[in-house]
Amino acid sequence: MPSEPRLRAVFFDLDDTLCDTIGTREARARRAFKHLCRLQAGFDAETLVRRALAPLSEPRSAVGVRGVLAELRLLDAAEGLAALEAVRDYYEPLCLLDGVQETLEELARVYQLGVITNWDSEDEQRRKLGHLGVESNFRYFVVSASAGYEKPDPRIFEHALSLAGVKASETVFVGDRLDVDVGGAKAAGMRAVWFNHWGGTLDGASPSPDMVIERFSELPAVLVALARS
Repeated sequence: MPSEPRLRAVFFDLDDTLCDTIGTREARARRAFKHLCRLQAGFDAETLVRRALAPLSEPRSAVGVRGVLAELRLLDAAEGLAALEAVRDYYEPLCLLDGVQETLEELARVYQLGVITNWDSEDEQRRKLGHLGVESNFRYFVVSASAGYEKPDPRIFEHALSLAGVKASETVFVGDRLDVDVGGAKAAGMRAVWFNHWGGTLDGASPSPDMVIERFSELPAVLVALARS
């Protein structure tokens, strides 16, 4: 890597970019609905799990625990809130995606690293990062709940740039979603790398990334190429 890269900072999405959040859906749904069934009779946990995993029109999205509770009109009820609380800090099934830990350690020696994530609780996302064991690599941690903006709103990216004291042209954002991650970063003037580890396809309607990687370990070489471009 060059000793004085033109890129100064790299920001990352968290869920399904650094860690396999989608892979925990079934385990989290089962835990939530077993808890719900202990509190309220008349439900079958496995039926609710299957409904939570039902796909939506957006790629890789599903109804989810919150969606099912909303359908049951329990989202704001005591039983529904208790079901959500049962999985709020349930990180046991959550793990880093392949190559993330080693690559972050390598990049942290060269660039300022940060996270920009959409979530309704900053504390919850910080605990998640702590569970994953990679928090020491990041200098900046921006959560939509605290920032007041959600990706793809460019203002959340601009807030992160301000914290890091860098220009958009000196920064790259890495994420797994074209609409939220790539589109938002590009709107803020940053370059964007699409982490397409799930076999997605580019189409004319989606924002275009500057680079695409399929394995996280490809990122250091891609950043060098972007720094030289």
